[in-house]
Amino acid sequence: MDKRELIEALDRVTGRLMDLGRPDNESELRALEGEAQRRGYFARDFGMEEWDWPQGVGLYGLAETDRYFGDGRFAAYAKPWLKRRLERGLPSRNINTTAPLLSLMELGEAEGLSLEWAAWLADGAPDGLPRTEEGGYQHVTTGDTPAEVKPNENEIWIDTLFMAILFTARMGVKTDNAGWRETSLHQLLLHIKYLYDKRTGLFYHGWNFDGRHNFSEAFWCRGNGWFTLGLPEYVDTMKPYLDGGVLDYLRQTFRSQADALLERRHESGLWHTLLDDPSGYTETSGSAAIAAGLLHGVRSGLLPESYAEAAMKTVRAVVDRIGADGVVSGVSAGTPIGAEREDYNRTVTAPMAYGQALAIVLLSEALRRM
Repeated sequence: MDKRELIEALDRVTGRLMDLGRPDNESELRALEGEAQRRGYFARDFGMEEWDWPQGVGLYGLAETDRYFGDGRFAAYAKPWLKRRLERGLPSRNINTTAPLLSLMELGEAEGLSLEWAAWLADGAPDGLPRTEEGGYQHVTTGDTPAEVKPNENEIWIDTLFMAILFTARMGVKTDNAGWRETSLHQLLLHIKYLYDKRTGLFYHGWNFDGRHNFSEAFWCRGNGWFTLGLPEYVDTMKPYLDGGVLDYLRQTFRSQADALLERRHESGLWHTLLDDPSGYTETSGSAAIAAGLLHGVRSGLLPESYAEAAMKTVRAVVDRIGADGVVSGVSAGTPIGAEREDYNRTVTAPMAYGQALAIVLLSEALRRM
């Protein structure tokens, strides 16, 4: 693979992301009736004209490619996008609807909103984000309509690292708010405590404090990807404020996960949607997030160079799943915690904003090495 091929693929995927509409097979997805949400059909997840986590990851991808090209494409897209969303009215505040601010916080137009949202997340006020036992960020998400929420009481999910903890850390650094920085670290360590599996080195999707269990004990590909991608980003943001012992702990956890992931990778260079179940399909977005995180980890000094060499095999596999129209295929739709492990294998695939975005992040990381 040469540099020209990667740049061409990156341009195609980026262009498609900014023009991503509803899926061609939406009528088929709607016809799933009672199974629809169980199998990943959530209308709000499609396209870029909503405000939720898929669009937030999409914005993150655009910001990453802008860092490579330096052509201002993120601001050119994000400013009118933000204006349209504000005019329409924002959805309820929750973990997932925080995700757009991870990138928008860099825009002056989002400064006030970012400050209000960070305070709501981190300050623990009576009207702020609900907390679990031990003060964890409860994984409250959007309900059936943008105004509704699903409380997911006393639950923490691995998704939260990328959707809300990174934002808390970045805002703590940007505003020099030590309390917000400390909250982000507490949240990160708490999520590792309850979601990391010491036997395998992988991460479970979620933890329920009420039942004291990890649900179906699923090692979900994209969930692990949120940690692999998010941890180097977190360390880059917070490194001046991390004690040596904490930094070593994070580095060791990250490397243990990286080793476990590479042991379970399919020969194609991708990972199965259930990492330890080769009977399920290989999933593109989680694979892209994992490989991008490995490359970032090498770039940040968290992993040896050999891990980048391994990750480049995944780059080839992801490029092969990018169509001539820029659509990234093989992306699982929105994935709530499955009551059964098989729920993950039943999740439908469709073009998703985060699938485009995570491919963009991976290609951008690969180009940094050329």
